[in-house]
Amino acid sequence: MNIYENMLIKYNEFTVSRVLYVDSVDEFLVAVDIKEDKWPYMCSLAKIIEDLKEKRSGVIEDTFIRLVNEDNISTAEKEKRESSWQVVKFVLSKAEGVEIYISKYRTPIIKEATKLFGLSYNTIKSYMIKYWRYGKIKNGLLASYNNSGAKGKQRMAGAIKRGRPALGGSMGININEDIKKMFIKGLNKYYYTNKQNNLKTVYELIIRDNFVQEYIKEKGEKIPILKSSSEIPKYGQFYYWFNKMNSTKKEITKRFGERIYNQQYRTIIGSSTQEAELGPGVLWQIDSTIFDMYIVSSLNRNKILLRPVLFLCIDVYSRLIVGVHVTLESFNSYSGAMLALINAMTSKVEYCKKHGIEVTDEEFPYCTPQTILTDRGELVNSQIETAIQNLGISIQQSPAYRADYKGIIEQSFRLMNLKVKPFTDGVVVNGKSKIDRGEGDYRLKANLTLEELTKVILKSIIFHNNAHVLSEEVSREMLFEESIEKVPLKIWNYGVENKKGLLRKLPADVIKVNLLPSEKAKVTSRGVLFRKLLYASDYTLKEGWFSNARIKGTWSVQISYNPLDLSTINFIEDDGKTFHTLSLVEHLQKYSNKSEYELEEYFNQEKELNEKAKEKELSNKIKLFNEIETIVENARREAGDNKDNTLSNRKRLSGIKDNNRAEKELYREKLVFTKSESSVEIVEEANKNIEHKDMKHEDNDLKIFGNVQEEYWDDIYE
Repeated sequence: MNIYENMLIKYNEFTVSRVLYVDSVDEFLVAVDIKEDKWPYMCSLAKIIEDLKEKRSGVIEDTFIRLVNEDNISTAEKEKRESSWQVVKFVLSKAEGVEIYISKYRTPIIKEATKLFGLSYNTIKSYMIKYWRYGKIKNGLLASYNNSGAKGKQRMAGAIKRGRPALGGSMGININEDIKKMFIKGLNKYYYTNKQNNLKTVYELIIRDNFVQEYIKEKGEKIPILKSSSEIPKYGQFYYWFNKMNSTKKEITKRFGERIYNQQYRTIIGSSTQEAELGPGVLWQIDSTIFDMYIVSSLNRNKILLRPVLFLCIDVYSRLIVGVHVTLESFNSYSGAMLALINAMTSKVEYCKKHGIEVTDEEFPYCTPQTILTDRGELVNSQIETAIQNLGISIQQSPAYRADYKGIIEQSFRLMNLKVKPFTDGVVVNGKSKIDRGEGDYRLKANLTLEELTKVILKSIIFHNNAHVLSEEVSREMLFEESIEKVPLKIWNYGVENKKGLLRKLPADVIKVNLLPSEKAKVTSRGVLFRKLLYASDYTLKEGWFSNARIKGTWSVQISYNPLDLSTINFIEDDGKTFHTLSLVEHLQKYSNKSEYELEEYFNQEKELNEKAKEKELSNKIKLFNEIETIVENARREAGDNKDNTLSNRKRLSGIKDNNRAEKELYREKLVFTKSESSVEIVEEANKNIEHKDMKHEDNDLKIFGNVQEEYWDDIYE
């Protein structure tokens, strides 16, 4: 049985443990109790596996990790999370492997952190336990502010003292903009220096500089007289605003020097393989390239598209390709990188099935990596960095102009091109995008759609992972027993079974919420409107979203979405616990499995067709106007020629009902009249019926209904 990092094991209603570390070599694991504020504990790996097999315990779904959309987090939550994260990151950076879980190594590190950050031992302990209990991700440190009022709004200082009452009955003082400026000035003067003053001393110096009422002389010395305590900010207030305004980089650089910051805190740049020796999932590389092939539109194969962009994620230890994304998005785009990472960190069974490929998780593994190595393109973006770090993943950047640091994934791109290009059309000839005079235009040979090319690439990746034998040159650089087959999946499985540490997995919803792009959608009476499409779900119907929108008007909600497939969008409730998937409404199902690009192209085509139809409509409408005018003009002439001037206006108006009845009878007789009868017979028969007004017409009504239905049948279904 496979035990992986972050797995939840339940023994009873009161005991649920999260696996934090696994050592397959020495056969032990470290776990933390989800429901207790206690340090992690060690236990026998064999005992855990035996308990699972004997049903004394069981693996449960992870519902303890809070689903968080960055756009829905208040400023207060983000600031508190960041300050806690800096402490946790410092503690983790001081220990290697299992050391952080052992008291004799952990205690000195935490004592060092108390001095550096000015926090108590128990506060740092609570941060560490919270981080471990809630999935070893940054968002596990979020405070539970979602039920608090005035979410994310900073209160303006007024006459009444905010916050809890001061001890001793003192009213205290509100912190306004002037006092904050005093804090900033004092911190720059006394704290961000190489003197390394502690925070309490800095506070006292700020008070001395700004809150002295007067100086008196006593025995030849100037003695400061402070203002009353109700006019001086308390240390707790100063400490609160320090945490809101503090820059960790500035703090460490100014107090301890650039060298210490670069050694312990900056983004690490080093060998692209040295960390990966620990095993699978430790270090990944991600990169993108423009594929050497032109493709065609899925909506109209006569339309040639630009070359697609291929994103790959590769596990450095095993050379296994763990994630892929083929897109028409711009090179180094946010969505391209994020979708490749989502693909790498979640099961690909359903993804492959959409492309007609059957595969298992064992054939195409996944996990959440510890570190991702990238160049200065894909992940150099504050939004992306925040999203990835929230999942407990560190980012390493290769130096500028050093493509050799990512040689492993560059080699994968080369091999992918070699597998695909010989058998496809529309391929760039001889690596040249420029066409020489006299040469045929290879772009005109393009025939694969984006979906078809994706299927080809997926099959090539599955072959690479399960059957490709690594070259001797590559395998000599890798550290594992010579008896292992040099096939990526074989190496991956060997690493899982024999290397220290184990795969870490997170719920798919947590990964998607953090990595998928997020935007606003509008709740309307017809559905949730996004990208000109309408969405709904059982949840939205149950909550009465659409009826409320009809009564009270529309409003906006924050959603996340997959740009590659707009069949569904995702919504998270404010409690951060429930993830809802909204699907396209039934009459828009024809747009399922379409990307943003495809839908945009489709809507543009529809617009072009509508424009042409409108031009044709205008021409026909003008023709209609002429025809109507001709009919009316003829009617006027006929009416003028047949007008009986002897009839008064009153006489003409008094017979409207009788005239109407006679005309109706005439029309009814026309409907039941067969083609063999003449128009004269129609009129004569109609006149007879008018004279015999009591005649019943039930049989004629049925015939009329049948004839009318037959007459308009084709129109109904056109």
